[in-house]
Amino acid sequence: MASLTQRIDAAKSRGRRLMEHWRVRRPFFDHLLRTVQRYQGQSGDRLAGAVTYFAFLSFFPLLALAFALLGYLLVFDESVEQALREAIREQFPGVADQLDLSSIENAKATAGIIGLLGLLYAGLGAVDALRGALREISMTTAPPLNFFVGKLRDLVSLLMLGVTLIVSVLVGGLATQATRNVALFLFGDSSPVVTAVTWLVGVLGSVGADWVLFVILLGWVARPTQPFRLIARGALLGAVGFGALKQVASLLLAQTLSNPVYGAFAVIVGLLIWINISARLVLYVAAWTATAGLPPPPAPSPVPSSTVGASPDAGQDTSQKVGRDASQKAAERAPRPAPPSAPQQAPEQPQQASEQPQEAVRPTKASQA
Repeated sequence: MASLTQRIDAAKSRGRRLMEHWRVRRPFFDHLLRTVQRYQGQSGDRLAGAVTYFAFLSFFPLLALAFALLGYLLVFDESVEQALREAIREQFPGVADQLDLSSIENAKATAGIIGLLGLLYAGLGAVDALRGALREISMTTAPPLNFFVGKLRDLVSLLMLGVTLIVSVLVGGLATQATRNVALFLFGDSSPVVTAVTWLVGVLGSVGADWVLFVILLGWVARPTQPFRLIARGALLGAVGFGALKQVASLLLAQTLSNPVYGAFAVIVGLLIWINISARLVLYVAAWTATAGLPPPPAPSPVPSSTVGASPDAGQDTSQKVGRDASQKAAERAPRPAPPSAPQQAPEQPQQASEQPQEAVRPTKASQA
């Protein structure tokens, strides 16, 4: 049992030395490890749960307000409805088909009022929770804003995010449709180039829109101290990761929504899963951006060549031998005590010397008498 414990400790020691080696030699690996440590150290999962709760409450008022505005926009252009449906299907894969969007669209006046009031309450709560989570992950030292200034800033952030979403949906839909028309005119309907070009333009448009969203989140909502160069890199990483996450989540959420166990709660469960995964991604990107400007770790302590590649038992024997040699050298350097006979003879000499004068004095006293 002791040998197994020693082997486990030796394996952990070798793993730590290897980790230090890779952190010094590979800056990307060190940055990745710092990101995970920052996320776990600041309880990123708990922060993502708080953001998920408030974001879930703000989803339905936002949806009601969007389709209330859609009811008024359909008077001018009927293609806006399809573009908005595609945007919801892209941002929330598998959820748009489960929602009765036509009923919200028909009751545009009531839905608009309810959506606006609900969005002011739940949306501001979601932005406030997201701002607090980003500040915790970034470990910013800037003092928090007071209540009124904070709510005003959250309202501006909510408007910026909403306008960015709407503009990205409209621009992305128009760009995809225009690209498809040009590709059909040049290559024909059955050409695979049409599908490839349309898909590529859609992906690039989605990544560009997500990049703007992450710039707003990392550069405005979080109030960071990093330069814009690092924020732009982190936003690009978040946009690419969010695009890949949407492709994977479309499959996962489709299985969740088709599961008969959830039944009528399939839409709610799917939304919660999607929002929570997205919140975790945002916080991981924030941790990546916050740790981008940190200095590299110090070089690891050198390991003696005699112990490299040795077994745990050999390492233990070597350490024991070194300890014994050190104790022997310390014992040799210590002063040796004096022999016991030396301190006994020293006091006898003064005693004999003191007795001799007494013998010399005795005859003088007798002669005087």
